[in-house]
Amino acid sequence: MTDALAELPERTRIAFTMYRLEGCTLQQVGDRLGVSVVRAHQLVKDAILHAARRLDGTDG
Repeated sequence: MTDALAELPERTRIAFTMYRLEGCTLQQVGDRLGVSVVRAHQLVKDAILHAARRLDGTDG
C-alpha cells in the first residue's frame, strides 16, 4: 500500500491521506487543495482505484 501511494501524484496522495487516514471531509480536502468537492472526491477515488489495482497486481 505504501508503494502504491508513493506512485501517486502529490495532490492525489494528499487527498487520499487527508480523507481516508486523517478523517477530513471532502470539503476540507477541497479547501486545502484549492479544488471543488467533486474534484476532491475524484482524487480520492483515483487513489483508491490505483491502490486496488496495485494490490491486485493488475497495474503496470
